[in-house]
Amino acid sequence: MMVRLKILVLLFAIFQISCEEDYVLIRGTFKPSVVVNSAFTVNKPWVVSLTYSRDLLDHKTKITPVTNAEVEIIEKSTGLIIPLEEVEDGIYTTKINPPKADKTYELKVNVAGYPQITSSSMAPKNAQVEILSDVVERVDFEIKDIGQNYYIWNLIFTNTSNPIDTTYKPDPKNLVSSINKYNNIAGYLSDLSNPNPNDAESQGPKSSLYLPDKNEGPATGNGQEPDSTVQVKRYLRFLTVSKDLYSYYKTVEKFGASDNHNSSFSQNPEIHSNIKNGLGIFAGYTETYKEIK
Repeated sequence: MMVRLKILVLLFAIFQISCEEDYVLIRGTFKPSVVVNSAFTVNKPWVVSLTYSRDLLDHKTKITPVTNAEVEIIEKSTGLIIPLEEVEDGIYTTKINPPKADKTYELKVNVAGYPQITSSSMAPKNAQVEILSDVVERVDFEIKDIGQNYYIWNLIFTNTSNPIDTTYKPDPKNLVSSINKYNNIAGYLSDLSNPNPNDAESQGPKSSLYLPDKNEGPATGNGQEPDSTVQVKRYLRFLTVSKDLYSYYKTVEKFGASDNHNSSFSQNPEIHSNIKNGLGIFAGYTETYKEIK
């Protein structure tokens, strides 16, 4: 019995030694990418944020702004060149020649040591929305637009202490946050002409939004109790977004819902980007508000 035990211990020790192996991670010198962030809308100033990406394998690195870049936007139909000025580190803007609806714009960015960074997008026209019925518990509506468009809609509660959220958010991350804070995103409509029956989020041009009790107050997700003495108004908010901004929103949503972002065993959803020779998003949108009972 003792001999057998010694043999088992010896085999276990050999097995443990044979399974141990040191790995050395060898990689080239890290060169950060240029990250572009710009969500533009009609008749608002152009704002483009430029940063350098950081090395995820080096906790000492930080996201830093890209300064002294050359940034311009070209209106494709006319060839009009719109130069942007750096107003603070990494932020480039101009109030001259703001975006127009249904116009395609090309972004060009020149950064020393990098190939030219480009992208293109447009801000669709505002959604043509008709309220079909507006009752206490539900609002029925129809989108009158013709053709393939991309929408995000939700319900907004507002009062004097929580005014309607119309602040222009040129940073796509801030735009996503402003949508998500109401915790009641109702729908995504990607193709009116040919809805995809296999897409659970694709709906027809007529739809409904079920309403919570009006006395519940602003649904801002801050956990505060509503003030029943303050008059509450409700709005149906429609964002008509470009295909790229729609894809960006959807992938950010999936990324936020996934687990184990830092695990080598998981594959994180890839955030949509339409930037050539860089990372990030350059995309347009418009907003429509409909007050409901």
